This record gives sequence, C-alpha cells and structure tokens, in this order.
Amino acid sequence: MIKVTINGVCHEFTPGITILEATRQLGLNLPTFCNHQLLKPVASCRVCLVEIEGVPRLQPSCATLITDGMVVNTDGDRATQARQSTIKLLLANHPLDCPICDKGGECELQDTVLDHGPRVSYFEENKRVFTDKDPILNKVIIANSNRCIQCQRCVRVCDEVVGASAIGVIGRGADCIETGFDNNLNSCDHCGNCIEVCPVGALMRVEYRYKARPWDLITTDTICPHCGTGCQISAETRNKQLVRVKAKPTSAVNKELLCTKGRFGIDFVDKAPQITQPMVRKNNDLQAVSWNEALAALKENLQPLIQRGASAAGVISARMTNEVLFRFHQFINKVFASEQIYCGNDIYRHDFQPGYQHALNSLINQSYTNKPVSELFNSDCIFVLGCNIGEQNPVSEYLLRSNFTHQPFTLLLASTRQSRLDLLAKTYLRYPPGHELALLQQLILQLKNVQRVENDQPTENRDTDTQGIDGLQPVSPELKDISEKLASTSSISLLIGSDLLTGENTTATVHNLVQLIKVLQQITPDVSLQFLFQHCNGLGALDIASNWPGPTQALATSPAFPDILYVVDQELPLTKPQLMIYQGAFVNSTMEMADIVLPGFSFAETDGTFTNNEGRIQRVRPFDSTTKGGTNKIGDRINSNSAKYDAEIFSLVAHCLEQGELGSSEPQRIFDEISQQLSAYQGLDWDQLDSDLAFRNSVPAHPIKHQVSHQFSHQDGEAFVQPSPLTEKERELVSDITPESEAQDDNSQPFLLLTASSLYHSKDPIAASSQLDDIETEAWIEIHEHDASKLRVSQNEPLLVHYQTQYLDAPSSSGQSLLNKSLILPARITRRATKSTLVISGDLTKLPNDLAMSPTPTPCLASVYRE
Repeated sequence: MIKVTINGVCHEFTPGITILEATRQLGLNLPTFCNHQLLKPVASCRVCLVEIEGVPRLQPSCATLITDGMVVNTDGDRATQARQSTIKLLLANHPLDCPICDKGGECELQDTVLDHGPRVSYFEENKRVFTDKDPILNKVIIANSNRCIQCQRCVRVCDEVVGASAIGVIGRGADCIETGFDNNLNSCDHCGNCIEVCPVGALMRVEYRYKARPWDLITTDTICPHCGTGCQISAETRNKQLVRVKAKPTSAVNKELLCTKGRFGIDFVDKAPQITQPMVRKNNDLQAVSWNEALAALKENLQPLIQRGASAAGVISARMTNEVLFRFHQFINKVFASEQIYCGNDIYRHDFQPGYQHALNSLINQSYTNKPVSELFNSDCIFVLGCNIGEQNPVSEYLLRSNFTHQPFTLLLASTRQSRLDLLAKTYLRYPPGHELALLQQLILQLKNVQRVENDQPTENRDTDTQGIDGLQPVSPELKDISEKLASTSSISLLIGSDLLTGENTTATVHNLVQLIKVLQQITPDVSLQFLFQHCNGLGALDIASNWPGPTQALATSPAFPDILYVVDQELPLTKPQLMIYQGAFVNSTMEMADIVLPGFSFAETDGTFTNNEGRIQRVRPFDSTTKGGTNKIGDRINSNSAKYDAEIFSLVAHCLEQGELGSSEPQRIFDEISQQLSAYQGLDWDQLDSDLAFRNSVPAHPIKHQVSHQFSHQDGEAFVQPSPLTEKERELVSDITPESEAQDDNSQPFLLLTASSLYHSKDPIAASSQLDDIETEAWIEIHEHDASKLRVSQNEPLLVHYQTQYLDAPSSSGQSLLNKSLILPARITRRATKSTLVISGDLTKLPNDLAMSPTPTPCLASVYRE
C-alpha cells in the first residue's frame, strides 16, 4: 500500500491505479467525459484536471498514476477554473435542446454542468451545425452530431471492445465528427454499446426516440434470457410495455456491455404470440377452457394411462429458472414415476448418446472453474475451442477483446468458422464439421509428443491411452503450433463452445475432453475450464439434472417412444405421442400438436435464478409492470391473461392427479431446497444472490464411469471413437434425389452442412423480435470463397441448398470464408421437413408460422444449386 494525500487528507491505496480511480474509491465526484472503465485512458476531454504538489502544470487524473507521498488537490482554484473553462467551450457549440433530447434526465453533460460548470456563458456566436436532420445510421442507431462533445467513447468502444471498427472520426477541432463510412455503419454489430457509452444525446436508439423520459420508466434489474454469459440488464417499462433495455451500470459480469440480442432482442416478450388461456383439444382443434376444465381433462386423460403403467417422459427448456427445472424433475419423477427427463440445452439435449449425461455431469463436477470470466482472461493463454464466440456469446468476446487490449495474452482458436478474433489470435485452426473428436484425439497425442520431446523421451512409444487412433489424418501445422504454445505456458483458460458437442460421438468427445484437461494439468496446474452455453441457464440445467438419475438413451431414437410426453417451453422435432401436454408462455409448433396446453409465465413475469457460464447464481425478476397484464404476486394475474407460475402449475397437476404435494411454489422456498440437496449450491443464501460472491461450489470429484459400446475402442479406462470415413457417412446420411440435369458439376456437391446461431437470430421466442427482424431480414449461407469460385456464384446470388428432404432458398455470402467443402446455415431458418418438398423464401418476415424451428441433425450432407 502507498500513501497519497487528496484534498488535505492522507489515504492508503493499492499501487497501479490512477488518481481518478483513487478519488472514486473515496466517493469524490471528479468529472470526466472521455474516460470509461472499459477503455484505455486518452486524457482528451481535460475535465478531470487536478493539481499535484511539485508539478507546475495541471495533470489529467484519468491518465496519471498515483505514487507514494503524492499530494493531490482536486478542487483548488486553478483546477476549478480550468474545469469551468473547458465546460464553457463544450457548451459554446452544444445545442440547448434538452427538452427534446432523448438523453435528457440522464445526460452526463447536464450533471457535470450542474455540479461543476459555470452559471454564465460569454459566447454569443452561432453554434456549429453539422446537419439539420438526424441521420439514421442503421436499423437501431440514429445520430445527432450537433450534440457531440468529441469524447470519442463510441469510436473507442467499437474498436477496442467490440472489434467492429464501424465508426470513426473525420475533421479536426470543433469540426470533428463521429460517423461511419458514407454516413452508415456497414460493419456494425448493432450492439448499441456506442449508445450506452455516449455521455450525451449524440447517438440514440431508433425505437426509443421520443418515447419516454427516465423518470417515466419503472426499472427492473434482471438477467438477459439469451446466452449463458449472464449479462445483468435493466429492463425499463412504461404502461405495462417494455420500452428499453440497458446494461446494469454497476454490473460485475458484463461491465455495461450488451450484444444485439440483449439490448434489442428482448422485445419478444411483447411481440411473440402468447398463450393466455388453458386449451384442450376437442374435435381435433385446440379450444380455450378454464383452469378447472383443463385440470379435469388432464385427470380424465392421464389417470387411466398412469394406472396401466404407461411410459412417460418430460422435456424442458434450459431457458427456465433453476427453481422451475428443479420442481419439474421432481414432478416427472414423482407423478409419472419416470426418470426420462430431457433438457433442451445446446449441449444437453433430448437426442444425446448413451452415457452422455453421466459423462458430462462428471466433467462439470471434476473440472469446472467457478470464477468470473474476467479472471479467466488473466491467464497467459486462452484457448477457445469449438465455437465462434462472437456469434454465440458476443459479450464474452467483447470482454475478452477488452482484456486483450489492456493486457495482451496468447489467444488460440479452433473452430469450424472464422471470426473477428482470428486477427488477435496467435494461431487459429479450422477443422471440418463433424471432426471434433478427431481434433481432440490429435491434440492430446500431439501434446504428449511435445512433452516427450521436452523430457528427451522417444516419441515412437505411445502410451496405451493413445492407441486406437492411428487412422487420424496428418497433423496440421496449426495444430502443432497450438500444442507447442499450450505446452510452454504457465496458465491456461479453456473455453469450450457448444459446437464441440453437437456432432457424432458426443459421449466419447466428453471423455476426450477429460483426458485433454489431464494432459494440460501435467503441463501446468493452473488450468481453468468453462463452457460457453448458448442457453441462459445451460449450466444450471446440468446442475439440476445431476441430482436425478438420467435417461439411458435418446428420446428421439428410443425403440419404445413414451406414451405420455410433458413438454415445458421447448420445441421438438418429434412425432406426437399418445398424449402430449405442453406448458409454456408462447405459441409454437409443438404447442399446436399438444392435446392439453397450460399457459405458464414468460421471462418478463417469472422470478427465480439462472446460473451463468461462470457458475454465478443470479436473480431473475419479473418486470415491475409486467407486460400483457400486471402482477401483484406470483400466480395472481389480472386482465384476460390467466397464466400461472410454472412451478405452481406442476403442483396443481400433481394435486389433481392425487399424487401428493410437491412442496412450496415460491421461488425462494424452492431455492432453499436446491441449496440443501445440491452440493454445488450449498451455503448459498437467496438474499445474497445479488452479491459478486454468489458462485456455485466446486463439488467433490467422482471418477467417470465409461459406458462403452461397440462404437468405442477402449484402452486403460479412456474411451475413444474411431471417426468413420466421410464417404461412408455420405451413403449413410443422405441420398441425393436431385435429377442429374440440375447439378452444377462434381465440384458442387456434396458439402458438409453445419447449423449455428447467428449474431441476430436463434431459436425459441427470440424469433418474434421485430427489431432483430429489421436488422437481418434474409436467410443466408456461408460458403468458402474457393467453392464459390468453382460454383461461379457471386455475393448475394440466390442459391438452393438441398439437404435430406428439404430445400432452403438463401442468398450466398461468399465473403465470409469457411472451411473448404462446408456450408453453414443459421439455426433459425432450419425447419423441420414436411412430407413434401419445402421451399422457404429468403425473407424471414414471410416464413410460415406453423413450422418447427428445430435444427436438422448436423453435420449432414448438402448440395448447392442455382435457382
């Protein structure tokens, strides 16, 4: 600790911080415009000047580090006069349009003038005017450059943090203006972080303009319902409608950053068609009924099936809270005497292989690192494996890039897709979709070879746990380079994307992940592991599932499909069982197939907890003025909406079937049960979940019990899968039924098809977001430039992609290079095939509403044709 005297009082601080940071720790109100916690200091606004004893000139506090014995005066006459002079110059050209400016009431310039600024201005010249009309830069951002104070926060956050570099500066001095090329933002992510960091009303939201004032809004602090990063957001409502979503200013998770979905895609709570009444199928049509009628129909249909021992299964979305997931497992287990409970997670699904759930739970229990992602990014080496992090967990990418800007580290990437992080990576590797297992096997073998070389051991003698993989392809130079860098580092953070566990042989892939971690731990004991879930409660779903015996095989491939299927808020590409019950908030294709429909709460109405990728348990709260009907307490809805809290519905169904009580339906009481039964949640208190210390516990490690089938070769307790040659997969997965006259040439087919979430779209209710639809209205494919050249296709040329029995009509995007002979389609437009050939328009706003948004089994084979 060092001693610094500030305004006549001596204080002790940790070395390495600036004077501005020191004053903020003391609660002093020292103004600044250009400084931001995410950005490197530039000291350009000169509002935070302070006096330092022994230094003749005033110094910018945001760029001056404290030293032992330093004496600082923040409010001396010289500093105050200089600060007021700077503010006068800013006001000389700033328009006085606060009554109509959207920033009014939350403007940093207003606050600074009120607290520190002059009360009189002596400038009488006409103010600078760039434009008479405010240009709309893209679908979500509108600009008013006349208000800009040249702090350049927007430019720097776009470049240093987001990495889009969509906005820049032209002109000098008072004529300096922030804009995109040709007054638009072609490379923009539409994340709106430039709006968030702008201290004045120079950049604004298109949809929020002239809608409300801050004091008109009711703010609820909750958690983003999209990916597993777990961004803390403030949802602001007015007249029971969602008006705006902002990043929570004091967030320890996302640090005021949000992605496109988090900032603009939560409008689905108002836009998606909501289930407002229970429904029962009568005369082959779903008809609205009362709760009493719905429960009576449940009893009439379910009791005979249960009494004769009918099989049952439950499927629930990983977007539900921990409390709902916990009660659902208990509900299915007790009421239906079934252990067949599946979760619609991106890596924990209804179609996993035998032993997959147990292997995944064991991996989480043994190796998962429960700590902030910002601490993971302090490692010497970051290895992102199996995803395009910028598309699937954008804010995690922003945080990684921000850390890299301040403290560079060795970044390694391995995925099927290119990303912006390729420019920062020391080494990046492209592997073909479906070759995830082979990649892990090669990486493990190469790391062991590197260790042997370092220990002067012959590389010919392999350990027994690497036998059975002689059929692998030659190791690429990139993989060798990744192995060498991993073998020479002192700390490693391994970030695993969901793409790694979506192909064939997922069980063996998990086993090889365990083996990879063991090998890395032999290199350095400082090895951290986290998954990059695409669902907001992906880790929580795994934790809850680990408390119950899991299914022994996939639901979709089960030889005896269950007679009863109870589905909660999840779309399924499955055939209809004898009796299907659907419980959820929004209309979808699975609901329309159900026999009985029960309306549950939407994200805007529910209370509970999510567990994010870090292992942090966070509170989810209902919007204070709940959309589509106010709420005074859980289950007490007014107006025409009779939806109920999901855990309460489980209790009602159990009671009507005379199966006893499930326990309290209050989220806090259910969380208390979770904290008592799950070792990972023991010691957590509901009232302390908003603190930065509410992390799951590291549970005792248990050895993985391998369940090895005929697909596996087994050596010394480790299981590996032999990857089948691609030619065999071609004959197995698809037969090309297209007439030969339609084919381009032998070079055009077959391609390997991969589906993935895009930056603007994913499945589930987010598809109803009108703002995201405005941003990306067309379907698209990504194709390697080499293949595009052979097919003689150009950018945005309409193409037909044929896979299995389905056609998709989509413009090509050959500028986004992919691995040769592979394609990618956004998961949003990958629809369940119907009996006849399906042609989908490239315009997403015109897609049929009666088709299931469920991904095709990928990777699979596809062919590309012109229209």
